[in-house]
Amino acid sequence: MAIIEEYDAGDLHIQIHAHDSDFTNHPGVRIEVPGNFKVLGGGARVNWQGAGNLLTGMFPDTDRVWAVSSKDHDIASPATVTAFCICACMRDGSMISNDDYIIKFEDSHRDNHPSHETVLPGGFILVGGGARANNGGAGSLLFASHPGGWNSWVAASKDHKIPDVATITTYAIGLKTSFLQRIGLGVVRAQPQTGAPDNHPNVTAALPQGFRLFCGGARANWKGAGSLLTASYPQDRHTWIVKSKDHEIADPSTVTAFGVGVSI
Repeated sequence: MAIIEEYDAGDLHIQIHAHDSDFTNHPGVRIEVPGNFKVLGGGARVNWQGAGNLLTGMFPDTDRVWAVSSKDHDIASPATVTAFCICACMRDGSMISNDDYIIKFEDSHRDNHPSHETVLPGGFILVGGGARANNGGAGSLLFASHPGGWNSWVAASKDHKIPDVATITTYAIGLKTSFLQRIGLGVVRAQPQTGAPDNHPNVTAALPQGFRLFCGGARANWKGAGSLLTASYPQDRHTWIVKSKDHEIADPSTVTAFGVGVSI
């Protein structure tokens, strides 16, 4: 596990960690954050070759663990997946209080294209989130995991070529409004960025000057057979990168990148 960025935002100390999985058909990896840190958000990047390997999960497993997973689909295509986790503690090294922090998660109904929006309770502001496709058969593959309304996170997945009715679990991570006000921080969202249509589209979202990343998100905007996520991750403290691809069946699409940050 490596620290790729480390920075302060007001009274918070923030780190971005990255860790690679083993090379396999269904790779997965977990990052356990150090010391008194808590997970704010994170992402994943599939390092694929050949037919392609596609994201199935990137989510907080606990307040101290970020987990990611991917899989090949119909055609064998082993790969590695890199997990990225953004985590924070107080600048004095103490942990953010459990009273000021929340992870809320909910399951969707079973469907060929399951989707769900998880809304935080009043008094909390969204800082991150995640998604896990709950595969039982051939597989359900992520095409969306991103901020929704001001205090919600949206996730969606789909079967591809082979029918597979599944559920998706959506995770929303929040900090208490009064906590952010007390330490003088404000949450901002980057303007969502959508690139040009392509079989393997990619796009970048950058935060405004004077802000630092808490998390980011991704949505593949497909209309035909489908475009599936292969990457949604922080490049650095300012920038979120998103990529998707069609699979076996050509479907030029766009992707949208989202960034959530905090004032410094």
